Amino acid sequence: MRLNRLDLTRYGKFTDHVIDFGKAADGQPDLHIVYGLNEAGKSTTLAAYLDLLFGMHAQTPYNFLHPYGSMRIGAQLDIDGVEHELARLKQRTGSLIDGRGSPVNDALLVGALGGVTRDAYRTMFSLDDKSLEEGGNAIIQSKGELGELLFSASSGLAGLSKALAAAGDEAASVYKKRSSTSKMAELKRALETLKAERNAIDTFAAAYASLNASHETAKTNYDGAAAELAQARTRHAGLNRILTALPLSLQLAGLETDPNTQAELPRPPAEWFALLPQLVRDETRLQALLQEKDRGLEQLQREIEAIAVDEQALLIATHAEMLADGIARFRSAESDLPRRRQSLAEQDGALARLLADLERPPHDDAEALLLPASTTAIIRDLIEKRSGIDVQLSTAERELKRSRDALDRLQDNQSAQNGAGEDVDDVALERLEAALARLTGSDLPSRLSLEERGRIQLQRNLENRIGMLAPWSGDMEALAATRSADTRQIETWRGQAMAIDRRLNEHRTRLRETETEQVTTQARLAAFNAGGAIDDGEAQAVRGERDAAWQAHLAALDGQTAKQFEEAMRRDDGVSAGRLSRAHELAELRQLARKTAENEAAIHHQRDLLAEAETEHAALAEKIGALLPDTSDIDTDAMERIAALESWVTRRSEALSAWTQLQQVQTDIADIRDELDGVSAELQRALSEAGARGLHQLNPSELARGAADFISRIKAGAHARAALEKSITDLARDITERERDREEAQTSADAWQDAWRQALSKTWLADKADSVAAIREILSVLSKLPVILKDRQDLAQRVTAMERDQTQFRDDISSLLRKLDDDGSVDDPLVIASQLLDRLKAATREQQARTTRHENLEKLQAERAELAAELAVHEAQKAKITAYFGTDTLAAVENFLEQAKERDRVETRIAELKAQIAQSMQVVRFEDAAQALAEIDAGSIEREAEELSTRIGDLTDRTRELYAEMTRAKDKLDAVGGDDAVAQIEAKRRTILLEIEDLATRYLILRTGILAAEQALHIYREKHRSSMMNRASEAFRLITGGNYSGLATQVDRDKEILIGVARDGSSKLADSMSTGTQFQLYLALRLAGYEEFAAVRPSVPFIADDIMESFDDQRSEEVFRLLGEMSKVGQVIYLTHHRHLCDIAKTVVPQVKIHQLP
Repeated sequence: MRLNRLDLTRYGKFTDHVIDFGKAADGQPDLHIVYGLNEAGKSTTLAAYLDLLFGMHAQTPYNFLHPYGSMRIGAQLDIDGVEHELARLKQRTGSLIDGRGSPVNDALLVGALGGVTRDAYRTMFSLDDKSLEEGGNAIIQSKGELGELLFSASSGLAGLSKALAAAGDEAASVYKKRSSTSKMAELKRALETLKAERNAIDTFAAAYASLNASHETAKTNYDGAAAELAQARTRHAGLNRILTALPLSLQLAGLETDPNTQAELPRPPAEWFALLPQLVRDETRLQALLQEKDRGLEQLQREIEAIAVDEQALLIATHAEMLADGIARFRSAESDLPRRRQSLAEQDGALARLLADLERPPHDDAEALLLPASTTAIIRDLIEKRSGIDVQLSTAERELKRSRDALDRLQDNQSAQNGAGEDVDDVALERLEAALARLTGSDLPSRLSLEERGRIQLQRNLENRIGMLAPWSGDMEALAATRSADTRQIETWRGQAMAIDRRLNEHRTRLRETETEQVTTQARLAAFNAGGAIDDGEAQAVRGERDAAWQAHLAALDGQTAKQFEEAMRRDDGVSAGRLSRAHELAELRQLARKTAENEAAIHHQRDLLAEAETEHAALAEKIGALLPDTSDIDTDAMERIAALESWVTRRSEALSAWTQLQQVQTDIADIRDELDGVSAELQRALSEAGARGLHQLNPSELARGAADFISRIKAGAHARAALEKSITDLARDITERERDREEAQTSADAWQDAWRQALSKTWLADKADSVAAIREILSVLSKLPVILKDRQDLAQRVTAMERDQTQFRDDISSLLRKLDDDGSVDDPLVIASQLLDRLKAATREQQARTTRHENLEKLQAERAELAAELAVHEAQKAKITAYFGTDTLAAVENFLEQAKERDRVETRIAELKAQIAQSMQVVRFEDAAQALAEIDAGSIEREAEELSTRIGDLTDRTRELYAEMTRAKDKLDAVGGDDAVAQIEAKRRTILLEIEDLATRYLILRTGILAAEQALHIYREKHRSSMMNRASEAFRLITGGNYSGLATQVDRDKEILIGVARDGSSKLADSMSTGTQFQLYLALRLAGYEEFAAVRPSVPFIADDIMESFDDQRSEEVFRLLGEMSKVGQVIYLTHHRHLCDIAKTVVPQVKIHQLP
């Protein structure tokens, strides 16, 4: 599958943006760089591509510009050679459509991706800083294990080691031998706890019956004691109530005999108790307020009578506005008239001066000098046109003279140019240009330069490769003639060496085990023999000595032989008795003897097999060593020699490849030089034919520059001559136009003069027609005349109006004085008007004061009437209360009310005591309680209460003891578990057994899965180690800039560990490399893994997101070179915001396509 075009129609920050990747070119790298500044949308572009393939998330965050309903992503995908126009919408179903808007089944994309999911695609076919970091961590976690690293690189799953470790930890948490904290151990302890609980509560029926009887007896005893205690407490409570009622009855009797309760007082209404204090307060208050109001009324009356109002002065109120306005006008006129008269005189002077400027007599009619507006406009227009006509005429004459002078100069230059300069015919010039184009248009110089730089680099690379072959020395022909082994042969030898090593290890292990067992068996035999002779050999020897002694005794029949026979007999009996008593040990001894013989034979056999395997190992090591250049520093171990041979073969192959590349480049350089010399010779012949001199014995670059300069001079001369001829023709045409312009300017000047004289003939300015400047100045001065005339007229009218206002004000004052019967003079109207206004203000104040006091008097009279009415009500209430008690003062009434209140309190207390007595005696009526109390002996009641109190204490202690006894019996009975407790424990036990079964199954699954994964990694390693390791080794060498010459492997027990081979031949384990080098190693493995993937199935686009931020330019250049090679098997897209990376990519992969985001 390939992405031809990505349409970001409405997605994230993009609107109708298209990234056109175009179609892949056969045999060319399919590498694309998407460049954009920070926040330009690179991550959005990657997310859009994934959403196109797998659908948009339900809560996608890229709807900040376009709502869900309008989001759309489109693309043109090439799937198996067929182009498909597809688009993805944001909806639940039918989100994938074609170019016509018809729904498309997602199976189309699923099949093209081979069933890969979104997460799997991001993992396998994309790379960013985060995945690089995770890959470096995976190298540390796997401790360099080759199988895990190869699988991680090809699948993108960087957490494989972590997953296997987690599975192992989970299995160990389920079960671990001799562990007390595993889940299995905890469940076993839970089973033991449940067993103990069941044993504790599971009781026989006889014991249960005994416990039940004990509980029933204790319960009966407790119930009886509790009933007796309750009865005693009830009687004691009744006695306490009687003892409580007796003091209350005595208190009641005392209250009933109190004399206060017998007083015959009237019973006033209840509200009088609250009314009396208010009446006492109101009596004093109302009397004081009435006196105060009376005094206030008298005072207001006297003040009203003392106020005298000027009624005649109030008549001035209707003329107050006239007086105020007249005063203001009179004062304004009085202050402004001198200034206005002065201004009027000044305007008269200005008019006189203007007439003098116009050269008119002072007594002349100024308004007659004014011109009509149309006439003034015509004259001014003609004045303005005059300057333009003069400029036009002078300019036309000046330009005509300048053009004629320029034409004379050009004609002189043409004459001088025709006599000098070099000329080349057009045919020779065309041949020269064609030859120069063939030299400059070809890429021979740049190719030669590139090849020269490549040759230097290849020469340096070859020297480095030869240096890595140390200690071997010689020329490349000798190196090519040396024997070597292919990868298949090395793998065969590695398999044989591993098999021999396994056999050696097995034989050594078995020999060591057999020898150890032999030593143990012999030690046990020695221990048996130390305890006495019981083996068959010793028994037979003792028996033989006995038989020999018997035969000797039969022959001699003397005492000495008899004694010897007795001793031999005793020894034989002792041995027989010992063997009989140790029959079991005797059997074991015989078995140990057989085992010793078997072990001895096995030891000899294993030593023979070990010697045979060592011989085979030495032969294989010798065979491998024959292909190595020097084995003096290499161990005789076959695996070591295989590793050395594999490294030697790789370095030899790289050196021969570098030599071949250098020879090819040298051949290409020679071919390019020959072709470049031919093109240069053709250009030199063309230069000679064109008449060029001094351009021989130059290199191609200098020759091309010289030819270009020669052609430029020839063309420049031709262009100069053509330009001169064109300039002469243009100037001749321009002179004709200049002459016509001068004639038109003169005609315009004559027409203006006629219009000028005609316009002035209608005015008093006709005698000044000869001077345009004089007319212009007269019009300027004359424009001031209307303003002066208008200002003079306005001032005269204002002076007249002010004088008229003063006269009218004097007449108004005189008329008002006559109305007021005042015969005074009006010499100073301002003073008289001010006096009249002051008199009006005084009369107004007096009238207002009298009105205010009248209002206060009416208000005070109303308040006194209200107080009088309130006092009448008070007197009525007072009379009613005093008459009720037969007195005439409120103080006496207050005394009577206190007595009535005390009587009510005593009566209330008597009622309360009766209720308390009835309640204590637990009867409804007080009379029944009083009768009962009268029949009671208080002394006997007190004695009985004391006795009951003591008995209640004893019964309480007894009841408490019986209750404790009953509780203990109940606890023992409950402990038996007569309910389903045993069944519940059994259910828990079965549940735990099921959990144990589930955990056992889970443990088996985990262990089986771990073993299967490890076996799968082993198989994957063996399957892909050859091709993928070669690719990864070369990529790692390029990325590290030659600091590492490649990758190799090392056997570590049952695993192979990945190591890096440094430039100096030293090695470093993958998990001990620096962090940056681990990132580069993982990148090399990922690139090799993608090529491995694309080699066996159709490729899909690979996307890398700014993975070279921490790389320098050299490493970035090498990574782009690898990406370019990788893009030959599948489309590669690189996202970045670094401009210099784009430049590096162009240098390394010229065919790269760069797409810029907005």
